[in-house]
Amino acid sequence: MRTLLFLLISTALAVPARAAFPDDVVLSELGTWRGAEVNNNRVTGDAYDIVVRQLAAGIMNAPLAPAETLGLNGFDVAYSNTFAFLAARGKSINNPAPWERVHADEDPTHVMWRPGLTVRKGLPLSLEVGATWSWVSFSRQTTMGGFARWSVFEGWENAPDVSMQIGYSGYVGNDELELGALDGSLNLGYTFPLGYLVGINQADIAPFAGVGFLQANAAPRLSKEEQNDLGISAVSGMKSKDSFTEGFSLVTTHVGVRVRSGDFHISTSGSIVPKALPTINMSVGLTY
Repeated sequence: MRTLLFLLISTALAVPARAAFPDDVVLSELGTWRGAEVNNNRVTGDAYDIVVRQLAAGIMNAPLAPAETLGLNGFDVAYSNTFAFLAARGKSINNPAPWERVHADEDPTHVMWRPGLTVRKGLPLSLEVGATWSWVSFSRQTTMGGFARWSVFEGWENAPDVSMQIGYSGYVGNDELELGALDGSLNLGYTFPLGYLVGINQADIAPFAGVGFLQANAAPRLSKEEQNDLGISAVSGMKSKDSFTEGFSLVTTHVGVRVRSGDFHISTSGSIVPKALPTINMSVGLTY
């Protein structure tokens, strides 16, 4: 028994330190592939662009709230999960995917899982603000973000709810990449009562859908010499930035549904960012 225990402890201690966070984005890895030097700036630059777009789409504020807002006294807290499907497998050993090129072990996770928390607070005039925090799984990175929402039409019995949202989410803790995502959307939805005693049962279902935009804003945390060698630089989808680059302002679409009973609710949605990736989002929470 003591021998078995010793072997188990030895095995655990023998695991490399980076095994605790194997999915960090490491831009300096773009310069090599399977031990050989990569001297093609077009290839490394294209891989960098795809990683930035997909990472921005993966960390943006997930569309998990219906079109209605919380109201003046409303408060909501939810545990959420986002699953972003990455370009993580190349066509062949000699034609790797972008995420393989920025992975220390050249074997990235195919789905970026982001568990986190979202808090929302209702304000007067059908306004609402919120904050998010999440962990980018199997990495040392987290995301932090915030958003504001305004319901243009809300609570009209014979009309759908319409709301607008603007938010920003940042990628925190990476040694070689600074990245943020500005997102906005127009949302449409309606809340239907559930149950055979309508007006008495405290349950409802609220389908929602929306269209919007995503603007990625990224900068390598490498020396100018390293950036030139790799063919990468700061890029942004924001026209106000000196680093504005075509191709980093993207369209977003989403569709989802929330089911609520009393204070408890479950939400799920799917979103697609063309030229980036699809995500599946889920949350459970309480509304007060």
